[in-house]
Amino acid sequence: MDAMLLGLVIAGGSATSVLGALMIFAGITRHRTPPVFSPEIEEQDAVFVFRGDDLVDCSDRGRKLLDSLRDLHPDPLDALLTFLQPRFRNLRARLAEVAALGRLDLSADDGSGLSISAQFRAGLVHLRVIDPTDEGALMAMDRLSFQALDDELQTLRKVTQAAPVVIWQQDADGQIIWANDAYLDTLAAKAGGRVPLTWPLPALFPDPDLPDTGADRLMLDLDMGQRWFAHQTHPMGKATLHFATPIDSTVQSELARREMMQMLTRTFASLPIGLALFDAERRLQVFNPALVDLTGLDPFFLAARPDLAQFLHTLRELRMLPEPKDFSTWRDELIRMETAAASGTYQEEWALQDGSIYQVTGCPQPNGAIAFFIQDITSEATLLRGIRAEVDFTATVLDALPDAVIAFDRTGAVTLANAAYAQLWGDDPCCDLADGGFAQAAGLWNAACDAGPALARLSEYVAQATPQSDPFAATTMLRNGGPLAIQAKFLAAGGLVVCFRPLHSDARPVARRALGDLVSTHLMAPDMAAAQVDFPDLPLRPRGRSVRHAGPRLRV
Repeated sequence: MDAMLLGLVIAGGSATSVLGALMIFAGITRHRTPPVFSPEIEEQDAVFVFRGDDLVDCSDRGRKLLDSLRDLHPDPLDALLTFLQPRFRNLRARLAEVAALGRLDLSADDGSGLSISAQFRAGLVHLRVIDPTDEGALMAMDRLSFQALDDELQTLRKVTQAAPVVIWQQDADGQIIWANDAYLDTLAAKAGGRVPLTWPLPALFPDPDLPDTGADRLMLDLDMGQRWFAHQTHPMGKATLHFATPIDSTVQSELARREMMQMLTRTFASLPIGLALFDAERRLQVFNPALVDLTGLDPFFLAARPDLAQFLHTLRELRMLPEPKDFSTWRDELIRMETAAASGTYQEEWALQDGSIYQVTGCPQPNGAIAFFIQDITSEATLLRGIRAEVDFTATVLDALPDAVIAFDRTGAVTLANAAYAQLWGDDPCCDLADGGFAQAAGLWNAACDAGPALARLSEYVAQATPQSDPFAATTMLRNGGPLAIQAKFLAAGGLVVCFRPLHSDARPVARRALGDLVSTHLMAPDMAAAQVDFPDLPLRPRGRSVRHAGPRLRV
């Protein structure tokens, strides 16, 4: 019995030893076989497992990180690279080397303390994002504070994505590590369609060496035409944030204004009138070549923007101003000129020493500026003087005629009357601004003459005759004088000329009966105006004129 019990004990011990040896061997064998996935996940690390670009698995911390990055990009790898690219330079290119290296450890370049540990196992890339500042500790935060921070984060994201301003971020190497929707839409419009997102993003603007600070303009050629942006930058650590604000309307307005200025400049350059524009501080801002030609001023002097006093002093030195008797008077004239030009009332003719005549006009401009226009009117003034001298000479010739002559235009208004007419009828219609023309003159003639058919026939002739009609001739009797011959003729231009010729004078005693017989004899003649009557050569009695003849009797 004891021998049997001893045998069982020995057999059980041997079996136990064998089973233990088998278990130890199995354990050693299991550790030597590499598992398909053993991430060795810790709670404070975010671990991701990728097969190529596809996410196979991730830790809870990694899943929470991806959930917060879904607004950046729906693809997990692109969303994760979008989050990590600003902190790690050339992250995508360096992760591509994991398969060859087997293991890769990276530290953040922005000083945040983050690190990445990547390993390649059995065709899978194990990517671990380590935050050494966490140390597994939880940050105490109440729900309301967390909700406020989350709302603010969502608001900022929506603002940057909905902003009409093109915004992007570049790292120290010039690579674009973040951009908003306006940047992506503009990039797609430049490429003619939807551009697949790859990180880092392609540059939108052709200039790679953009300034880190300051502001300038950027131009982008698209299929729809050129687009202009006002470019501003803001440093963010080692990275740079760029803002490009569309300014197409502003650039178009500037181009239109520049074209308008060029057109005005070409117009001013071709004007024969000299232009000098002074600003509110009375400094010359604009001038044209005609000003140099008319005044002889040095263009370099004008380009130096002299003030109004220097401008006029230089004109005086060149003898291009009317010379006053003394300097104080000339200085007062300058002050009066500036004051009058500012109110828009200055206009003068400058008679220069060389015989030239300049017409100078001062016009007020917006914002207190003054523009002076200088025009050479020497030829016009000379022509006007010649015409005026010719008119004066013609009036003198008409005044020397013994016949009373009056002329009417086609409307019946008086255009001229000589001195004999004013002396005969005691009225000068050219000096009467309210003159009634032929009707008033006919009333004056009827009042001074005896009743007879001559003046009535004259009125009918004027009313019915044409320039092709024969001249009118008749005679009548003055109430206080002798017979009067009347002749009228229409002119080719439509005017009417009436001549009165007294046929005798009552300046000396003449027998009334004898004169009546003489007139009666000649009244039987067919044309009293054409008859050769031998009247005594006696002067007419002066009737006295109230208006002195101060020029040609021409009514304009």
